[in-house]
Amino acid sequence: MLVRERMISPEKRLTANLPMTSVIGIFDKINSSWLPVIDQEGTMLGLLTWADSKRAEQMIDNGNKSSEKEMTVRDFMTTKYLFVNENIPIEEAARIMIDYDMSELPVVKDGYFTGVITDKIMLRVLMEITGARRQGIRLMVQLENKTGELLRLLQIVSDNQGSVEGLCTYCGSENEYLIATMRVEGIDKYILKQALKGMDCKVIDIR
Repeated sequence: MLVRERMISPEKRLTANLPMTSVIGIFDKINSSWLPVIDQEGTMLGLLTWADSKRAEQMIDNGNKSSEKEMTVRDFMTTKYLFVNENIPIEEAARIMIDYDMSELPVVKDGYFTGVITDKIMLRVLMEITGARRQGIRLMVQLENKTGELLRLLQIVSDNQGSVEGLCTYCGSENEYLIATMRVEGIDKYILKQALKGMDCKVIDIR
């Protein structure tokens, strides 16, 4: 899954020459902490953040009337920012958002602003990967972290006419074991539990 498959394209965009007086209060009307600043061709020049807008508003409130008409988005926008290319894997975008504590991340292709990836989108992706909206059994097991163990687990499910509708894995402490969580349809929970006894694994949760 790539970023371009899940990104959204916000309608609201700003130009660098837009007077700041027309931008004051804009963040009270949208569900975002920043807006892209683009030129006529769509090239991304920077971001105007909520903090940038507040800084301009404070200057106006403090009576800086002499420069009020001259203040534009260009004077306050942020030109150093993190972004991702629309063709990178979505998990790489998630890593950047977590590492830098970001709830939204601009998406750019060849210098042009193309969209936004958000934490809410990432949560929806997680639901899809784990099959959270699907019916069936949620199984969570601990496996030995060695080649073939996950395949054995999937084979057991298949041999008992089960269908895996969602699967995610992660390594435990110091890669000593593998935790697999899956959504399984088409099989009775008791039958699956009994079938897993033939495999050297620990059933953490089955429901």
